[in-house]
Order: sequence, then C-alpha cells, then structure tokens
Amino acid sequence: MLEKFKEMFELQNQLNINTNGDEWAETSLTLQGRNIDWLRCIYMEVAEAIDSLNWKHWKDINSKDNIENVKIELIDIWHFIMSEQIKREGLVQAYTKASKIYEWTINHDSGLASYSELIVLLEDLMRTSLNGKVPLSAFFLTVMKIENFSIDDIYSLYIGKNCLNQFRQDNGYKEGTYIKIWDGEEDNIFMHNIINITQNITYSELYESLEKKYATVVK
Repeated sequence: MLEKFKEMFELQNQLNINTNGDEWAETSLTLQGRNIDWLRCIYMEVAEAIDSLNWKHWKDINSKDNIENVKIELIDIWHFIMSEQIKREGLVQAYTKASKIYEWTINHDSGLASYSELIVLLEDLMRTSLNGKVPLSAFFLTVMKIENFSIDDIYSLYIGKNCLNQFRQDNGYKEGTYIKIWDGEEDNIFMHNIINITQNITYSELYESLEKKYATVVK
C-alpha cells in the first residue's frame, strides 16, 4: 500500500516541478510568478463533483447522477491534496501520512453512500479545505463510499490523469493553445476509456496513445 502512495506522491511532485519549477513548494508560485492556492483548487473541484450529481430542484430533474465524472473530479482533487500535503510536510512525510490515514479509513464502515450522503461527504471535503486544512480523511471517507472505487482504482486513474496533465502541459495547456475537446468529448474521457480497455497500461504507453489521438485532433 505504501508503495502506491509513494509512487503517486513522487509523480505529483515531479509534475509540479515540471510545471512550476524546482521551488514550487517553497514559493507557492508558478514559473510565471502567479500564486498557487492548492486549497482553492480543492474546493472548486469539489463544486464540480457536486454538480455531477442531480441536486438541482429546478432543472433536469430526471437526469441521472454522473458518478463516473464524480470519480474523475475526485482524482483532480487528489492531485491538489497531494500537492498541498507535500508543500506542508515534505514528500516522504506526506505520502507516509496519507497511507496511514487511508488505512485508518478502511477500518470504518464501508457501506455505499446514497445520493444525499454523498453530497454531505463532498460538502465536508469542501468545508475542510475552506477552513485551511488538508482534507485527507474527508477525501478517503468519500472515496470509500462510492461503488467500484478502491485504492487500486484511484491509483490507476491517478496515473492516467497525471499522464494526461503532463501531456496537456507539453502541448500548450498553460498558454491556452491546447485543444481539450476530442471528437466531441473531453480528453479525460479518451484517457479513461484507454485505461478501462487496456489493463496495466504503462505511463509511456498511455502517453504515446494520447500523442497519436491528439495528432488527429490538431491536423
């Protein structure tokens, strides 16, 4: 278990270095001098996760909850949680603590959450970050209440999204030139489908698949 957390945190640290420079954790600045607020990133992504659920009483009341998109949003949140934890505690202590907290949460009731319970869990995740704390416990307590969303699923999706994030950066995402919609759908969906179809795909294999597909988008 610890090895999975170690790999994810190391990949996140490297992505942050590639994107924001070697001193990202010390300065909380991008290479362009813009402030980085990981906690704001967390609660804004939580809002997007909540919007994937059919909570609006005035609009599309018969639409279904998009649990798959909730999972993707939670993986985005996981990127930001790891980043804030590394900034506060350093790499080794960050992944060690995260592993221990995850082990603590799996000893609790793992029954699946209803729609209303999931909303409450997500709001607690948001509330924790708004209060200036890293919502590690709230994150894992939310994850364990979602069907088919184990630590192995988090690991697989994180590796995929980390690879996609690096691909985006390499192809003009920060500059605003990257094309995010591929054949009518977000690149997230393409990445997710590859992971589901090709089990145990490596980071480099996934990156190559993204390159091949993107070449058809920008042609």
